[in-house]
Amino acid sequence: MKVAVLEHFTSLPPGAARSGPRAEGAAMRDAVAADLRRLPGVSVDVVERRRDFLGAVRRADAALVIAPEENGILEGLARAVVREGRLLMGPAPQVVRLMADKLATARCLEAAGVRTPRTEAVRFGTARERLRARAFPFVVKPRDGCGCRGVVLVRRRLEIAGAIRAVRRATRRADFLVQDHVAGDSVSVSVIASAGLLTLGVNRQRIRAGGRPAYEGGDTPYPHPLAPRAVETAREAIAAVAAACPGMRGYAGVDLVLGDGGVTVLEINPRLTTSYVGLRHTFEANLAGLIVAAALGRPVPARLVASGRCRFSPDGRILGITENAHPWPTFAAGTSAASI
Repeated sequence: MKVAVLEHFTSLPPGAARSGPRAEGAAMRDAVAADLRRLPGVSVDVVERRRDFLGAVRRADAALVIAPEENGILEGLARAVVREGRLLMGPAPQVVRLMADKLATARCLEAAGVRTPRTEAVRFGTARERLRARAFPFVVKPRDGCGCRGVVLVRRRLEIAGAIRAVRRATRRADFLVQDHVAGDSVSVSVIASAGLLTLGVNRQRIRAGGRPAYEGGDTPYPHPLAPRAVETAREAIAAVAAACPGMRGYAGVDLVLGDGGVTVLEINPRLTTSYVGLRHTFEANLAGLIVAAALGRPVPARLVASGRCRFSPDGRILGITENAHPWPTFAAGTSAASI
């Protein structure tokens, strides 16, 4: 099998991408490409330039795309792979479209009884009046955003104008989202979906505090007291999306907050996330091999046991790996094909 691997930011012309996302993207691309190359019978074509993508896809049997959801970028690339009749190693384009719309995702989760912040869409033309009438604190964010770009925590009225400007710079849409602020620890739960759902564990997200949050890397696994509940909630979120829109397969990351009130889902990322660079160092199994299996509709293991812990930087550099004589807690798949 020949696999074309494209990472959005590294495939742009020099200077077209911000340094942070470019370095982070390169780390994810290089990690998954290295894992794919270790699989018997698999060759990898890393696409260096966007203009070469379709040609690479046509020469390949499958494609793995790492790209932001904003402005329909990830959905468009996924649809191109499907149009060419190649195996897409990730969620189907219609699933990407649902998850890329953070409002649609919130409505989907609410309908399924999954806890998520109260969310509403606000048009830029009426934003100041609407936000002044809202109770503080609250969060503004792009409706199609990726990461922390354009996300602002607003604590008082004087911050409203600056928050609107920040979110305006991060989206081309005519509207954006306003959410209730949920205090607590930021985490993600990485999963691989196939006929069942394999949970890879809870990853700590180190987020810079303040009005303009910024991702500062993470640790995996994260033995938080609410980790089992976080896994259960992430599974419920994935099941809700899969029930609403067929084609949920491959790797995804569920972002959550663990607080005094319990576990809250913020959003779901239908793609490889930075946590992958840490996760691959904590399991003996080749995670790329499991992604391939999921794309082919084959079963994935019921569980994996992490024997260590990994800390990584926001640009995907490994800062430390700790081996543990006692296995970290793991969680079984336990989801039937009918439920996802």
